[in-house]
Amino acid sequence: MVANYISTWDETMAVVKRAVDAVAARAPRVSMVLKADLRPGVTDGLTAKVETVERYLRS
Repeated sequence: MVANYISTWDETMAVVKRAVDAVAARAPRVSMVLKADLRPGVTDGLTAKVETVERYLRS
């Protein structure tokens, strides 16, 4: 399963912890891979990417 979550670091880690805890409550083992793209000063980067792709598709 893949999910994109855009928020502050603390809010994101709280979501990750809740997800791991929910799985751990039902399974003897939890495996997780976390990838973070941290770019200071960049806000709403995913929306900008989508807009760029859409612009290229229109041309």
